[in-house]
Amino acid sequence: MKNLIYQVWAGDLSEEAKVSSKLMKEYANRIGAEYLLDLNPNIASKICDVPMYFEWLNPILDDRFEKYDKILSVDLDVFPVENLTEDIFEEDVGDIGACTEPFQGKQRSTVTIGGHIDRKNDERWASVVKQNWGVTLPRDEDYNLKVYNAGMVVFTKEGIEKAKNWMPFQEYIDFMRNKGFGRFYTVDQNYFHLMVHANSDIDFREMHNGWNSQIHYVRGPLALTNKINDERKMDTKFVHVQMTGHRWNEQSLYEIVNLPQSKWRFEYEK
Repeated sequence: MKNLIYQVWAGDLSEEAKVSSKLMKEYANRIGAEYLLDLNPNIASKICDVPMYFEWLNPILDDRFEKYDKILSVDLDVFPVENLTEDIFEEDVGDIGACTEPFQGKQRSTVTIGGHIDRKNDERWASVVKQNWGVTLPRDEDYNLKVYNAGMVVFTKEGIEKAKNWMPFQEYIDFMRNKGFGRFYTVDQNYFHLMVHANSDIDFREMHNGWNSQIHYVRGPLALTNKINDERKMDTKFVHVQMTGHRWNEQSLYEIVNLPQSKWRFEYEK
């Protein structure tokens, strides 16, 4: 088996990205996978007008990736926990695997994020998908629309071949723009969400959320009881650090990934 961990970036690497790349490369070595940090590839960006948003999907566009049996495409704000040896490529992902964002439904029901991301627009997007693709998208136990995070996705060789037949990026972008959606609903994450469900030949699997345990600030009414959504548990393997506004360094990132909040020494909004 020949497997690859793939990360992509445009411009100068942030400190956070440097640390993620270092740790993911070390993790790849421990599990016998190859590692590629693709700087300024400008592959997906050549075929759509939102540079970088779709670059993590380069494995379905570029022949360089055909030699791999499985590829993990992972953002540069995702970090493996210390000394992780569990092999993500041994997970049964069907054709393609990704994790949900279990907190998003609850949060979006109480607050609008980024000016337009909320339950109302989630429902409108799901309705447009139903009307145009005939797909009823999955929901969580509270009947919120499930959200699949595009920051950590595993592709098999078979999944990549099938994904080459997906709707062109720009066609999806233009379609959703013409329906009046804000940027979030027109770009990569919702595109991916739709494609894995609208294409019946794709065997898509929800992965254990320990592979994408998110940490981020909570906004709106829910922040009154808990200002940080910290999804780390004993079985956490990757931590997706989305606490904006920090000047990160390797020590502070080590703390947030590996230590309980009571032992964090870096300054954060308490």
